[in-house]
Amino acid sequence: MDGDCLSLLPAVCLVLADPKQSPPDDTSLEKLLDWFKELHSQSNEQVLSRHQPCLKEFISNVCTSKTADPVIFSFTLKLTGLLAGTKQGFHFLEEGGLLVCVFEREAWFVCDLWEDASVRSGWLQGLLNMLKHRQALDFICGNGLIKVILQLQNDGSLFVACLANQLLVHILNLLSSSNMTNGSDAVGSSESSFSPDWVSASSEIMNGVVEALRSDDHPRVLQGLRLLTSVPSQCGEPIRSTLWKEVLVPLEVLINRGSESLTQPLMTVLQAAARTPLLGQSEYKVEELLEAMLGSASKNESFRCAALIIKLEQCPEVLKRKAIDIVLLPLQCVSAQSQDTEKMNLALNEQLSQKASCISHLMQSLSSLEELTYTKYQFEGISIHSVTSSVVLLLRICSGHCPSSLIQNNASTHLIGCCKVQRCGLETLGALSVYDENLNIRKDIFGVLLDYLQSPDSHATVLKKTYQATMSWIAVCSPFPDLLEFISHDLFPVLKKRMCDLRWEVRDSTLEFITQLTSALNGSSGFIEALHTSGMVSILLSSLADSEGYVRASAVAVVGEAVTSSLHQMALVSNSNLLEEALTQMMTILSQDTEGFPRRAVVKAFTSWLKGSHLVTAVHPFLSSVLSLGCNDFDWEVKMHTLELAEVLMEKTLTCCPYAIQNFGSSENTHLMQALSKLKEFGLFDLLFNSLFDCDRPVCERACALLLKLRSLTSESADFSDVDSTLVLNVNGNRWGDEVQSRYLNTQQAKGSVCESDKRTDSDLHCIKDISLPMILHILDLDDMQRTLKLSSDHVVNSPRSLMEDILSAAQQSEDNIVDCY
Repeated sequence: MDGDCLSLLPAVCLVLADPKQSPPDDTSLEKLLDWFKELHSQSNEQVLSRHQPCLKEFISNVCTSKTADPVIFSFTLKLTGLLAGTKQGFHFLEEGGLLVCVFEREAWFVCDLWEDASVRSGWLQGLLNMLKHRQALDFICGNGLIKVILQLQNDGSLFVACLANQLLVHILNLLSSSNMTNGSDAVGSSESSFSPDWVSASSEIMNGVVEALRSDDHPRVLQGLRLLTSVPSQCGEPIRSTLWKEVLVPLEVLINRGSESLTQPLMTVLQAAARTPLLGQSEYKVEELLEAMLGSASKNESFRCAALIIKLEQCPEVLKRKAIDIVLLPLQCVSAQSQDTEKMNLALNEQLSQKASCISHLMQSLSSLEELTYTKYQFEGISIHSVTSSVVLLLRICSGHCPSSLIQNNASTHLIGCCKVQRCGLETLGALSVYDENLNIRKDIFGVLLDYLQSPDSHATVLKKTYQATMSWIAVCSPFPDLLEFISHDLFPVLKKRMCDLRWEVRDSTLEFITQLTSALNGSSGFIEALHTSGMVSILLSSLADSEGYVRASAVAVVGEAVTSSLHQMALVSNSNLLEEALTQMMTILSQDTEGFPRRAVVKAFTSWLKGSHLVTAVHPFLSSVLSLGCNDFDWEVKMHTLELAEVLMEKTLTCCPYAIQNFGSSENTHLMQALSKLKEFGLFDLLFNSLFDCDRPVCERACALLLKLRSLTSESADFSDVDSTLVLNVNGNRWGDEVQSRYLNTQQAKGSVCESDKRTDSDLHCIKDISLPMILHILDLDDMQRTLKLSSDHVVNSPRSLMEDILSAAQQSEDNIVDCY
């Protein structure tokens, strides 16, 4: 492919350099560049070096053209940088001053090209592509390009400005690195000490950052902060510490100014610095600056700063405690957990009386608290019991169930029925289950969760969060005997009502919750007994006929889990109708349901049952029908799940034959023959061969992989004539039959078993009805099919050759149109 493409390259270069031709679209040019990058990296510079005269001529023609198109010029800049990214390519282009001609604006023949943003971004991208060795760094520093890059940092195009920032950081990174990323040139090693140009360039960039931070122009300050954010993580010493010392004073000024619009970018800078060794050294004042952010910002911004500080992995403990005290204040004020609330938080209470700030602060408190639970943070000065009680009280306020005697401010008027705070509070309550200390108040916690489940006003999304929180607490409370009483007497009655909810989302999330609950407690005989005696099973079975497809799919999943869990506890002995009813309804869904989700769920349920050990015998009579229905389903995901079922069936059946896979057909391998015969009875081979020639590529690929496994099983056999008749397949009347028959005839003709004729007729094909399984696997070129299937469906259309042919074809059509005009 590359050889064919390279043969087209000269003609493509002529077309692209011709100003009379309309340039290809940006996507085509980017794909062409991607191909150049891939070829450049794979060929180790050798292939493109042979064609560089052609490329060099193209670059020269574009740069010296007085009518160059901005799109083509931008492409040329990027291509030049790519070719100059190696020392060989750099020296080749440097000869005759071509690099200067490309990257020096004064040398351009079209002066107004620079006004186009695509050209400026192409110029920057070209330098980035080139910056892989010290010669490129010398070129940038020695030709005064740093000044231009700094100017582009404030470009009106955000994309150009960000690209300039990226380039400046990359230059600083190379200056601070001991070794170049590509090659053996040592930038900072003793063999290659800093040149005067490099020292000047680093000073120029650092001064540019300082000037940006001191500027009164807000966009310029933001660009300076964005660059400063990248330096700590991407640049090493001494650049990192040197630059940080330079910007300390302007950073302090910006922090003390307390501008709300700069809070987030300033915190991002400090977060980046806190992830480096700068945090542990007092001279760099990272901890002091973070603490200053907590105090200098407005009340609104201080909460945001505190929340960001809590997320720091290496945050000093003293600073983290201060941040936690601040971020928990809104929660404590609303829930009246702080003893001196009125004295300490008058300003905060004023903000909580306003709806927008009240909701914002509380969600910040809750999300930060949830963040702390991930590391099981041990609070000091306040018990986790008290914190959890605050969350419970807040949820009661939001649901309108909190006694007025416990409410000491007017924030409750904004919170009743507020779904945002309810969802956030429930997520936090679920996360607080990691603390063992909270088990003492589990009744209060289950009480508020039950209130939300029972409330007719609960939004569907709030109910889903309630189920998630309830599941978290049930998981940690499973050892307690009172849990089963809560589930059977309190939870099940609510779930029955919710499964009859008019909103399908509620019915769906309820069934999902029951699935998780059944899976989590499948080892509890008490739970299984309660599930059957409470009447839940009949409601679950009735949900299989729900009007909404998503709900039916969830019902299939929960019934499948209920069957599995019941069998584990031998509950099906006295409730055999559950399995029988489940199988009957599931087969009806698979054969008649008009939506794909329920059918997928049925096949997945059978796969899950087959993976277990208890239900293998019970589901065997249905497997043949499931495989047949799944194979002929119009939903490709159903077919994929059916192939997954087939794979499990293969593993289950073939593991029953303990003998080595060799001497196929011999008396010593009777078990293997029996296993393969059983797979044939299930219709597994028809499924695999039909799927191999399916219209959906993922289905074909999965079937091909399974057939390769089968082929390896029979690959030791050299004589197909002695194969048991049970392993002979009828190839007539199948989608895959014609292909197999054709390949079989070719094989027989090659052996001389069939007389060759000038023309093969259809009767020749259809006269061959039965072919053995090993023979079919042998004559199908599965390896080649697998290679083809792994290619993307549009690999031909998007290939470099196709791209180049499109460019040449468009140029030819343009010439033909000109002729037609005359």
